[in-house]
Amino acid sequence: MATAPISRRLNLTRDQLAEFLTDQQQIRQFELLFSTVDTLQVIVGTDFEFQADTAAATANEALSQISVLAQSLDLLALAPVRNNIELAHDVVGILPYANQTARVRSNQVLTWLSM
Repeated sequence: MATAPISRRLNLTRDQLAEFLTDQQQIRQFELLFSTVDTLQVIVGTDFEFQADTAAATANEALSQISVLAQSLDLLALAPVRNNIELAHDVVGILPYANQTARVRSNQVLTWLSM
């Protein structure tokens, strides 16, 4: 047997409100409060379940991306080191010896010999 939905409206009359409120302004404020509350939608458990599912999916996607990044870093760490002579600058910012001017090369030779 189906039942009619229960009305969740608060049906207080002005006389009932006047029993515990002191003036018409307070009564009007309560009426506005009740009308605002009546427009709110009821939050049900499925709303929380939906949000939890969405949060879990987002967390799983983030974990997946972290895993892919970690695998990429592992592969990068295992990659062979190449000595790229063709680079414009070496690690310390000095041109490779063959690309330096004669003056700079002679200064480097003198520096090495004085060590």
